[in-house]
Amino acid sequence: MSRPSPYLKLVALVVLIGAAMGAYFLTPLRDVLALDRVAASFETLRASMWAPAVFVVLYATATALAIPGSALTIAGGAVFGFWFGSLLNTIGANIGANAAFGLSRALGRDGVERIAGKRLEGLDKASAEHGFLGLLVLRLIPLVPFNALNFGSGLTAIRWVHYALATVVGILPGTLVYTFFADALVEGSTSASQDARTRLWIAGVLFLALALIPLVAKRLGFRLKTNSSREVA
Repeated sequence: MSRPSPYLKLVALVVLIGAAMGAYFLTPLRDVLALDRVAASFETLRASMWAPAVFVVLYATATALAIPGSALTIAGGAVFGFWFGSLLNTIGANIGANAAFGLSRALGRDGVERIAGKRLEGLDKASAEHGFLGLLVLRLIPLVPFNALNFGSGLTAIRWVHYALATVVGILPGTLVYTFFADALVEGSTSASQDARTRLWIAGVLFLALALIPLVAKRLGFRLKTNSSREVA
């Protein structure tokens, strides 16, 4: 049997992502995955031993299909608490991110390579040599779309192990901050203690620090570029 055409596989990838995004934005699925709905559902299932596994599967599936998972991240902290919620969020996000990368690499890479031709060589060389560091920096910047990086990385020549490691490390700060915020918000809404107020203040400071990462990255990039220019000179 002949292998599927690279163009046909690329079309299949686009259709798959488009169908998932269409289902999310054009059907009641978006309401089903809303923060209040998800949190309420898992709050009901919290006593079940299967609740963590169901949560991870839901998170991973949503991420693999490019469905926004920010509500799931916050729901994880609100329902399971900071420590266990962080663990479940991290596992779900990484499984989903690697699944998305695998889909993109298997279905889209050959087609993009055929279309781009030699124009892809520069990007391939850079991603093969500096893929881990480059992706790590992008993962640390909250403004860079998580799902776009998952699928976009699969279209480059970055090694899968470098992608997986950069994803594990790069998404951890944001995951911890969002999970901590959700847990602190729940604690603050159910308790008026000084400890609850302190946790909310800490969550606010962490959010501010996370928002400053793009400025720090830009500054470091400027210095790196300057240093490189001096070395070449």
